[in-house]
Amino acid sequence: MDGNSIDRGSVNTDLQTAGTCATCGRPLTQCGPNGECLRCLVSLGFLADGHEPERPAARGRLTPGPLRYAHFEVEVGADGFPVELGAGAMAITYRARDTVLNSEVALKVIDRKVAQNPGARSRFLREARAAANIHHPNVAQVTYYGEQDGECFYAMELVKGETLEARVRRDGPMPLALALQVIEQAARALAVAEACGVVHRDIKPSNLMLESDASEALTVKVIDYGVSGESNGPSGGPWRRANSGGLYWHAGFRQSRAVR
Repeated sequence: MDGNSIDRGSVNTDLQTAGTCATCGRPLTQCGPNGECLRCLVSLGFLADGHEPERPAARGRLTPGPLRYAHFEVEVGADGFPVELGAGAMAITYRARDTVLNSEVALKVIDRKVAQNPGARSRFLREARAAANIHHPNVAQVTYYGEQDGECFYAMELVKGETLEARVRRDGPMPLALALQVIEQAARALAVAEACGVVHRDIKPSNLMLESDASEALTVKVIDYGVSGESNGPSGGPWRRANSGGLYWHAGFRQSRAVR
């Protein structure tokens, strides 16, 4: 083996051990200006892929201890770590308590490094505003938005259940009658959102929460109203185009029919 081959092998080894993404924690060989992988750079850019990169399950708050955002206290599990309800490349959702109203909430907190990106902060705020202005039993509503120590967060209704994705993965296909209930309730949520000028473009099983009351009656809650960017729609009206999370805002109810 010649010296050039050895050098190329050394370079390859260095690339394979370049570290992990500062945003999502994935192994990387190339990184952006703030240590992001190429996938996270795309999600924070202007390409409308309709999907937020998932954060690996092991990625989260790395040190135990309490967390507090404004008057919201994040619950701590038996292991001493904050209780996470879900996590993505941009944010973590915690189980928390509103200390003023003494009620349980879901608290979504955008990663501090991501929050340094003005576009990401703006999209996160629009996401909160979208969900806060849709009032319907089948929509998880946002009740509070705040910023603290370089982090952005919002509190929303805590849905005590599981996603449709988790249900189907565990139990397999739903009975037809139950599946029709899920479809009907999700459609009602989308219809009322459309009436408010919002079109959800990322409906999927992981964005539908299922909960049951004491009588086992099923309630579906639509979540994840992430929005970003602005553009003119087909009619030239004031549209806002979705990048990550997938929404179109529009001025008129009927304009949504032009969206494909």
